[in-house]
Amino acid sequence: MSTPSPAPSRSAALALAVATVALPAAGLAAYAALTPGVHLAAVALRGAGQPLPPGTAAAVRWDFLLLVLSGAGLWCGITAARWAAATPRALELARFARTALVIAVAADVVENAALLAALRWPRAPWLLDATAAAATVRFCALLPAAVVAACGAVTLARRSVLHSARRVADRAAIPVETVPPRPIEDGDPPVPAEPGDGSDNNDTPPAGATRWRNAYTVPGVSAADVRRRWDRGEHTTGFCLSGGGIRSASVAMGALQSLRDELLDARYLVSVSGGGFTAGALQQALTGARPATLPGEVLRDPRSAFREGTTELHHVQRHSSYLADTPARLLAALGRVALGLLLSLTVLFGPAVALGVAAGLLYRWVPLGGPVTGGPFPVPGTGGLAALGALGAAAFLLALFARGAADRRRGPGRLARRLVVLTVVAVVLTIAIPSLVWLVEWVLARTGRSVAIAGPAGTVMLTFLATIASMVWRHRATLRQRLSGMLRPGQGGGPPAALPNGVLQRLLVIATLGVLAAGWLAVFAAAAATGGGPGALTAGAVAAAVVLVLGAAFDVTSLSLHPFYRQRIASAFAVRAVRRDGDGQVVAVPYEAAERTTLSGYGGIPDGTRFPEVVFAAAANLTGESRTAPGLGAVSYTLGADWTGGPDVGWVRTEDLERIVPPRFRRDLTVQGAVAVSGAAFASAMGRSSRWYQVLLAVSGARLGAWLPNPGFVRRAHEAAAAGRWTHPWLPRARRLPYLLREVFGSHPHRDALLHVTDGGHYDNLGLVELFRRRCTRIFCVDATADPPPSGSALAEALTLAWQELGVRVELDQPWQGTPGEGPWDGDPRLAARLSESPVLTGTVHYPPESGLGSGVRGRLVVVKALLWRELPYPLLSYAARHPEFPHDSTGDQWFDHEKFAAYTELGRHLGAAAARAAQPVEVPLPAGEHTPEVLLTTEPGGGGQ
Repeated sequence: MSTPSPAPSRSAALALAVATVALPAAGLAAYAALTPGVHLAAVALRGAGQPLPPGTAAAVRWDFLLLVLSGAGLWCGITAARWAAATPRALELARFARTALVIAVAADVVENAALLAALRWPRAPWLLDATAAAATVRFCALLPAAVVAACGAVTLARRSVLHSARRVADRAAIPVETVPPRPIEDGDPPVPAEPGDGSDNNDTPPAGATRWRNAYTVPGVSAADVRRRWDRGEHTTGFCLSGGGIRSASVAMGALQSLRDELLDARYLVSVSGGGFTAGALQQALTGARPATLPGEVLRDPRSAFREGTTELHHVQRHSSYLADTPARLLAALGRVALGLLLSLTVLFGPAVALGVAAGLLYRWVPLGGPVTGGPFPVPGTGGLAALGALGAAAFLLALFARGAADRRRGPGRLARRLVVLTVVAVVLTIAIPSLVWLVEWVLARTGRSVAIAGPAGTVMLTFLATIASMVWRHRATLRQRLSGMLRPGQGGGPPAALPNGVLQRLLVIATLGVLAAGWLAVFAAAAATGGGPGALTAGAVAAAVVLVLGAAFDVTSLSLHPFYRQRIASAFAVRAVRRDGDGQVVAVPYEAAERTTLSGYGGIPDGTRFPEVVFAAAANLTGESRTAPGLGAVSYTLGADWTGGPDVGWVRTEDLERIVPPRFRRDLTVQGAVAVSGAAFASAMGRSSRWYQVLLAVSGARLGAWLPNPGFVRRAHEAAAAGRWTHPWLPRARRLPYLLREVFGSHPHRDALLHVTDGGHYDNLGLVELFRRRCTRIFCVDATADPPPSGSALAEALTLAWQELGVRVELDQPWQGTPGEGPWDGDPRLAARLSESPVLTGTVHYPPESGLGSGVRGRLVVVKALLWRELPYPLLSYAARHPEFPHDSTGDQWFDHEKFAAYTELGRHLGAAAARAAQPVEVPLPAGEHTPEVLLTTEPGGGGQ
């Protein structure tokens, strides 16, 4: 890993930025004044076949002056880009631009020399083809170098103004406690030994299963503490509530009513997605934080909160159809989707106009690939083809030379990769764009049409219809039931799926994405076909201004459904039980929308109150850098009162994070924000649950999830401020246009300032891995996922992930007792094939040595799965007989009526009672060795061989 270079002075940075603009501008002005009437770029690019115009020799001589001034200016800009680079990718981009600039300067020298030679020997036409080849290489290399130089100069100048010495000193003075991410590659930052980082051992870590050892890094969690509790005969108990929307929330609500004694003795309550609705409700009901204006006495009894018959549970029952319980709110939700779609497409199609006009202007002055409008199909001339061949051949030969002896040939290997990129740029500039512009102009000329507002408007409507179709398909079971009330069993081979897989709907989404891409390219090509005329320049300037204003004024997360989703969840589950001052009656008082439930304040429990630490499990999406295994695409990201983050992205103390983030982020660093983020299942990036329609969600605005601070970046930025490196970026003030583009293109680098955080189910839909990470020795898992028996895919995936990430091995006692359809049944025949022997799975948890627990410490796992079994009461089985999808209603169904909410809550109560009965000490037989008899090892704390 390269060490950061010393920060330059701000005056030097400003001078560099000014030079980036002033030197090329002076060169262009001098060249235009001294060589009137000679368009040297067009002369050089046309190759052999036409005589050189008068004044060519003088223009070539003055072009050397332009070469020196523009080259020096661009070198200054690229140096600025290197100073401003804060990630390896940005630094490599600056290095590529520097290589491209060197190639452009060399090609310009060859071009001028060939032109002078052609003037001396006019009967050697190959000299003009060589001139065209050199000019093609020059301009294709110059364009990316100029773009990087301009961006670098603007970025460095902006930081030199905004990152004043006083601001940097103020940032450094703010205490920010962090734990760095665990390294997985050689280029990752070093991990200093710090007390309290959760490692229990600050010496040099031993070799072996390093990945497992690092994955146990959780601040404030110590293996020694778990071991001491075990030796005292105490469990480290954890609860996890699975994902599944309102279905999971209802089951979890009932289960925690029956398991209240065990819950109050627990140390952790981990929630995922819908399970977070219930965990967040309990947290907000018991928090000691409250507004000063709230009248009456807030009741904070953890034994009675959300129990049967309480006023707060009645409030949830009345709001169980939380997303839209009236037609007006449903229309508001659809309107929110339409507004997000309109704004998203504006900021996506606006650049097509601006870039198209800029391309037309470029090709008018620099005709790469020949004329792109008003003529035959543009085919590169001999010089252009020679340029492409030369770049490709150079990249191929360097790549061959770099093979083997990699330690001595890293330079040629890097240069070969840069030449490959430059070759691709040249192909796009000389072949792809001219062909696209010609094709669009040809089609428009023969159809008598033009690219007008009707095209984008049609795209908007088609995208909106596709988005609504995707949402409708997710809720198809509910819609069928409500419209007909006649959903028959046995028609689909199982309960409705939660995600869209219908052929027609899939074709509609694919067609929409194709129309979007084709429409964008058509708008770009039509704008380029104008050649950058006066009217086109005005349109391009307006489009660029609109994009800049929208990109600067609007927050990407605010354009999505995430704020609406957060508010609707809070309307149902954010409630207090309050004893009124006047008559002493206890009523449910919902949280006001303006009350900001900060994680550090509202996420904790008052001293003396028995209740576990609540952890909201989400997923941070990481793609494109091989930081995750194929198909996973996400890592752990948890939010809690004390710490936020995960082992792979680092940790930051939540209170410190709330203090340093800009105001737009603070609404998401709340209990209500954590609940919504943890339940953001319908997102443009979905980790292990990735689907083909995610790009549509990014474009349409019908997406959940939020861009949240990257703890690893926060640590690096704070270290840079402490060292006085003002060139290092800080957290952005808003999630602007680049983050929307990252969602569209699925780019989620691990070193960025923000991470795209979505549903915890995109990593582990049970939250079980987080309890293993905290080394719990007794675990209650409430599994209300929609995966039908007997496979139990969510549990199988969680156990597989626990082994891969932590080395935890779980031996299930009777893994197939949830298989439905076994045993006699003399009741309603419609239930015979759906009843299981038991909803409970138990097992023994074996932690590896890397956990730090030592030998003898084993855990007990109790999983209750939302199933049907024979001992359930008659009303519940009767409901199941009439509703064949129960208890696996689609997660897309978030419109529960009173009967459905009551059924799932009642099922949860019986699941909790079954879990309590199953949580008994179990003696595990260990096989006898060659010289030792068989022994029994208890899974209870303090137990041992008997």
